Amino acid sequence: MTWTGKIIGDDSAWGDGPGADMALVVGDPAAPGEPLPGKLIPEAPTEGPGGIYLPDLGALRSVDRLALIGFQALNPHWDGIAVVLGDRASLWITLSAGEAIHLQGSATPALIAALGLSDQGVNGLDAAMDSPDRLPMLLHDAPDDATRTGTLIGAEIGAARTLWLGQQAVLIGDGPVSKSYAKGLQDAHVPVTLTDTKRLKREGFKALAKAFAQD
Repeated sequence: MTWTGKIIGDDSAWGDGPGADMALVVGDPAAPGEPLPGKLIPEAPTEGPGGIYLPDLGALRSVDRLALIGFQALNPHWDGIAVVLGDRASLWITLSAGEAIHLQGSATPALIAALGLSDQGVNGLDAAMDSPDRLPMLLHDAPDDATRTGTLIGAEIGAARTLWLGQQAVLIGDGPVSKSYAKGLQDAHVPVTLTDTKRLKREGFKALAKAFAQD
């Protein structure tokens, strides 16, 4: 079974190219979404005029769902918390037995952008993690923009303590803030896996093609 993959808005080539037996499409806003909790790999294909579509899963965009499918394909017995880092939001997703069972979003990336702050910051992480309720005061006292970035991320990690406590974590996203999230979680003694998002997407397409070829 040959396949080709397409991510709407991304010109990257995936799969076996034109003439493949199966076309997989990710990121089409017209594709109906699926509710959480739910399996990362859909139980049945969603077919449309362009091929088989991967739906959104709750607030998890299909392109990020694809990356998580790829991560689980590489780590089939992995359970824990996946932190998906986007331009406007971060998502904390509890994964268990190949399912996304809970999702909590945060606007921290949007706040960093709105305030014109540095994309990187590790100073201020620990203080904000310990006292996320003091975020406005900590931001006021921060000496520079990089520290304000670290303070925002630290407060988010501190507020998400009930999600990651006793868990392992994986970061999905290659942007500059991923280093700050990794540092904060490591400081909290959370085992953290860093990833190559492009590789995860490729593995995600492979996993979908394999799953749907059996139908």
